Amino acid sequence: MQVSAPLTIRDLHGPQELTAAEDLQLRVWGGSERDVFPRDALRALEHIGGLVAGAVTGGEVVGLVVGLPTADPRVQHSHLLAVHPGWRGGGLARRLKLYQRDWCLARGISRVEWTYDPLRAVNAHFNIHRLGATADTYLDDFYGEMGGINAGVASDRLVAVWDLTGPPPARPGSPATLPAVNAPEDGRFLPIPPGAEAVRLHIPADLGALLTSQPARAVQWRTQTRQAFHALLGDGYRVTDFLAGDAPAYVLSR
Repeated sequence: MQVSAPLTIRDLHGPQELTAAEDLQLRVWGGSERDVFPRDALRALEHIGGLVAGAVTGGEVVGLVVGLPTADPRVQHSHLLAVHPGWRGGGLARRLKLYQRDWCLARGISRVEWTYDPLRAVNAHFNIHRLGATADTYLDDFYGEMGGINAGVASDRLVAVWDLTGPPPARPGSPATLPAVNAPEDGRFLPIPPGAEAVRLHIPADLGALLTSQPARAVQWRTQTRQAFHALLGDGYRVTDFLAGDAPAYVLSR
């Protein structure tokens, strides 16, 4: 993590900072300019009252969080969160989300929702375990074919729901001992144990590495976990926690 200059998290303004926000997205996700939220759209969003904020140090934008208004004035859609690779591991993503929380609460917004790839273990742990978001909606191939780090697998997404004013979600005790509904080796879907109030759903430890080394296995994981999520969510379960480690897994409760 860089520490040479003070870091400030604040709303971004002006062509220079918004262009830097565009550049940061390309640095984080790769792909092409068609895969980023462009500068002009960021400017329009800022103008109509959306959230365009970043972490700035030494004139460089090293973090970005963008939130869009929705049809419900109490709900914001968080479109993206990006952290420069050199600033990861130091809590900057959490600081950006807490800035977003305070920004929303000051404007009467009590819930933030966003989509994310359910097979990205680092993001799942951050969104579900650390922030306390929950999820009960699964979207198949939400964006269609994507480039950059998302290339090679369908763009399925979970919808994370972050309640800014309510109590944290109830989590079952001893989650590591809960029955698993898929195989931790390949995601093969197993029968849901009858009457189970909570279960584990495994995902790969590193989807990015799998896409590089064994893309067919990455696609298999997507197919198998898609089936499992639809079955579980359709049976009244929702995502309430996430377990990190060598065999990462969601905890779903009902």
